Amino acid sequence: MSLDKQGAMVSGHASFWAPLRHRLFVGLWLACAVANMAIWMQTVGAAWIMTLLSGSPLMVSLVQTAITLPVFLFGLLGGVLADRMDPRRLLLFTQSAMLGAATALCLLAWFDLLKAWSLLLFTFLLGTGSALGMAAWMITLVGVIPREQVPAAVALNGISINATRALGPALAGALIAWWNSASVFLVIALCMIAVIVYIIVRLPARTCVDGLPPETLVGGMRSGLRYIRHSAVLSSALKQVFVFTSCASALWALMPLVAKDELGMDAGGYGLLMAFMGAGAVLAALGLTSMYRRFPLRGLIVAGAFAFAAATLAAALSHSQAVVCAMLLLAGMGWMAVNATISTVVQTYAANWVRARVASVYLLVLMGSMAVGGVLWGALAQYLGLENSLLLSASSILLGVLLTRGSQIAMGREADFAYAQQTDKLVLAGEVSHDDGPVCVEISYRVSDGERDDFLRIVYAVGQSRRRNGAQNWRLYRDLAETDHYVERFIVESWLDYLRQQERVTLADEFLERGLTRFRIEPRATRRYIYQAPAEVF
Repeated sequence: MSLDKQGAMVSGHASFWAPLRHRLFVGLWLACAVANMAIWMQTVGAAWIMTLLSGSPLMVSLVQTAITLPVFLFGLLGGVLADRMDPRRLLLFTQSAMLGAATALCLLAWFDLLKAWSLLLFTFLLGTGSALGMAAWMITLVGVIPREQVPAAVALNGISINATRALGPALAGALIAWWNSASVFLVIALCMIAVIVYIIVRLPARTCVDGLPPETLVGGMRSGLRYIRHSAVLSSALKQVFVFTSCASALWALMPLVAKDELGMDAGGYGLLMAFMGAGAVLAALGLTSMYRRFPLRGLIVAGAFAFAAATLAAALSHSQAVVCAMLLLAGMGWMAVNATISTVVQTYAANWVRARVASVYLLVLMGSMAVGGVLWGALAQYLGLENSLLLSASSILLGVLLTRGSQIAMGREADFAYAQQTDKLVLAGEVSHDDGPVCVEISYRVSDGERDDFLRIVYAVGQSRRRNGAQNWRLYRDLAETDHYVERFIVESWLDYLRQQERVTLADEFLERGLTRFRIEPRATRRYIYQAPAEVF
């Protein structure tokens, strides 16, 4: 893969509007926007209702935790399910579960039976449905367009998320102020019904392709985490998400108290504050794809973090509604600059076989950081006060920029992550079942002194790709008797896992491996061994 001088992947980004030429993408984009609006209505409406049920800052902040913690608990499971099964079926199940939770909240509120803990419980259940379906939404949206259009699709999705972030809170606040609490949950239920109908009518089922048996749920989780662990770019991106979001979540969690206690606003005013933040994110999204071509990705992330820190500082010190609204516009732009950039990196830098799992881990880190941050900043506000907690949050955002200054951030290209056609036909001397193993693979190389550094650079890069695709205990050994003789050796858990590893090789992986061809000792440079159990003793 080639990086330009700014550190962004050279990929020839499509225009901002290119994804909108795909009719199915447009429909999914709108359906996802309706689902997102329902979630924002729930988050904001439940938070404001909690201020009426309990005056505790901790209880108010727990609303954010209740809707985001499920991503931490079930997000990776949702990613594995999205990779294993038809995303259409998964989306129908999750949206139906969310419909059930919203209906229960509506009935409880309508009959004046809603209490603080029941509000948190059903908010948690609604968040669980959202968590299990998030990865399926992401891969379904980007799966109907070419990979070079993914940055534009992420920006468009950011617009829908943040437009609904503006519309949802405003609508929830207006419904509470002018009607009653039950009406918020009624509208959420209607949104879920609309999404379910669209999925049934318009989203085609995924065609099943004959191939190797799917991984188990636990095995799928492990392979997804292993892939991220051995990708420097993905690991750096997730570190950025965790550090920034956990520090920045204070503004989200404590915004109801800023509106009510610091600015003297009602539910409608709280919705207005959230609308300004959403509007700022929409404005930023409109220009992000062009910024990716002009500025380093890391620079955009740093600028976004500084903008959000400045807005948090204003929320702590200013009692002017106009000033806070203006700074929240800047905060929305900063939030989009950080998270849309990282989301684009995550969705373009993963192979297709693990794309949903990588997306789910990103969402797990993002929402998990929001959930943990909600508890932390709520507890700190209870003991340190609202102003001091926000000041501490702004300081921690700036500290986080320093802690992540060495991160590797880049975007992937379609050509790099397309599957490579395997031409190495395995010749087996006997019958091997899928469960047999572990399998040991050994590859021999002959390397002159003058080529040693070049060889080591390539072979360790190949080792990273092998481990991403399923290898364990990868090592490079040097022969003590022949100093120019090297052996690459790695283990795979079973014969089935070895076949999966071979299927997962991308064009980028194949390009790296071709760099080792001239060093291989032929014939039979590659040898494969399978574990032999001891003979039974009777």
